Amino acid sequence: MPSPGRTRRHAARFDRQEQGRATFLTAWADDVPVGTAQILWQGCAAPEVQARFPGCPELNGLAIWPPELRSRGIGSALIRAAEETVRAAGHALIGLGVDDDNHRATALYLRIGYRETGCRYLDRYAYLDDEGVRHEVADPARFLVKELDGGAPGPT
Repeated sequence: MPSPGRTRRHAARFDRQEQGRATFLTAWADDVPVGTAQILWQGCAAPEVQARFPGCPELNGLAIWPPELRSRGIGSALIRAAEETVRAAGHALIGLGVDDDNHRATALYLRIGYRETGCRYLDRYAYLDDEGVRHEVADPARFLVKELDGGAPGPT
């Protein structure tokens, strides 16, 4: 049985999509979901990012499960799908936040064309553990962006 935190997190993502504030993406292997991500159309919530990149959609919550499926192109496929969706909506820029300790993800993002912006912030979020206990987190992160061909000009 999934943890209450995971179930609530996906329900919240679905609600944001229903409100038009996000697009929730799912990667499938046959009939099993193996990866998720979302596009936050209003951008990153951190004030530092909003000040520098207003209106820049954010790729958020990229996850592949189970971990044995990582490094098989699923994450890259979700990223490409997000980029195409953002481009088709007329945006020329997409951004994402990456935790300072997530070196593997950072290497992937830089390899596929995201660039450092120097924009640093605390990624604040909460989650419920398997026992239903709420945990508040503030991870040091940085915001990366990628220019998309064919969209409207974005902020610099």
